[in-house]
Amino acid sequence: MADDLRKLTKMLSFSEIEQHSVMVPLGAWLGDTDSAGFYLVGRLLGRRNFNFEALKNTLTNSFNAIKGLEIRLVENSRILFKFAHTLDRKRVLDGGPWAFEKNLVILKIVENDDDPSNIELDWVDFSVHVHGLPLGRMSRNMAEFIGNQLG
Repeated sequence: MADDLRKLTKMLSFSEIEQHSVMVPLGAWLGDTDSAGFYLVGRLLGRRNFNFEALKNTLTNSFNAIKGLEIRLVENSRILFKFAHTLDRKRVLDGGPWAFEKNLVILKIVENDDDPSNIELDWVDFSVHVHGLPLGRMSRNMAEFIGNQLG
């Protein structure tokens, strides 16, 4: 029986039409037929377990999306944010970085042809204010030194 199965699988081949890859839309990934929206995917940096309902309530209030916001927990502790309007999403991205219970929230844009589970969520841009640095010491070398001190 096993030999027959091996012979049959060796005879299998795909036609040229069958060999193309298919991009599954974001709505299908989530089991939702309504994929219209402006998405961000995020995760908490350095925190494995968190209270999702508390995070959802806190970020809903903090983001204050005028046109509406849905927040869902997806695989691997990723959080999917669906905004009803692009300006709400832009305001959230521009207003960052965001935190929840002293943990940094990493956010990245999800386009409709992206798989949210494949988006890299390992870094976030943020600024550091340095006080008391003399004007003559503001240089690239000093910036790199300070950056290295911060990690």
